[in-house]
Amino acid sequence: MTVKPLNEEQREKLKEITNKLRQVREEKSIHIEEIAAKILVRPVFLSALEEGRFEELPEAVYIQGFIRRYGDILGLDGTGLGHEFGSIACPPPIPQENSNLGNRPNIHIPLAVPYILLIIGASLGLFYLLSPKPAEQAVSQSQYSSNVSEEKNLPESTTSSSAAVPKPTPTPTLTPIEGVKVSLDAQAESWVRVTTDEKKVFEGTLQKGDKKSFTAKEKLTIRSGNPAAVMIGVNQSQPVPLGSDNNPKTATYTSEGVE
Repeated sequence: MTVKPLNEEQREKLKEITNKLRQVREEKSIHIEEIAAKILVRPVFLSALEEGRFEELPEAVYIQGFIRRYGDILGLDGTGLGHEFGSIACPPPIPQENSNLGNRPNIHIPLAVPYILLIIGASLGLFYLLSPKPAEQAVSQSQYSSNVSEEKNLPESTTSSSAAVPKPTPTPTLTPIEGVKVSLDAQAESWVRVTTDEKKVFEGTLQKGDKKSFTAKEKLTIRSGNPAAVMIGVNQSQPVPLGSDNNPKTATYTSEGVE
């Protein structure tokens, strides 16, 4: 989702803040990729922020967070810089309760009305209780009483036989897994190459939080430059790290297991 168009005041304030951040970063000879890695923001967003390509950025509340963390990494008052931008780009919502209260009609109900309704309800209930019951209702009640007495006199074996026998719950059948399916979950930045059935299907850098899944008929090979940061789940098994350190590693998976 892209940020809503900024007005002239918001653009000028954002340019002022980003120019200050870029100037301090360049004075300290810090690459923008290093800043992005430390504050967990994609470098493309920080580049767009410094170069004034604000239409490529997310919502204003996220920009405020970028500015705050960016300033803190450079040793500036990140909270203050974020507040400067947020005061004009993220104004607090206007409460609606007071305005709604003012529009409510002032309805006054006389105190005698509830008492009158209460008296009417009580009178109707008393009339219903004292009125004679129809003949049909009396006959149906007598029949019900006789049926109940007959059921009490039945043998215990008769009543128990009429009870419904519970049906056994069918056991679900498991569908066998064909081929091999591998899921990747990046815990940190890592270069990854994936080959399925001797064909390369992916090669690139995964960022923290990226998730991907691949399938192959016979075998699937994964190579990572930071294997300890890549969690691997094979055929719906519990994910485990591809490796135990940061040395590049290659692993091949089949439906039988790891080669």
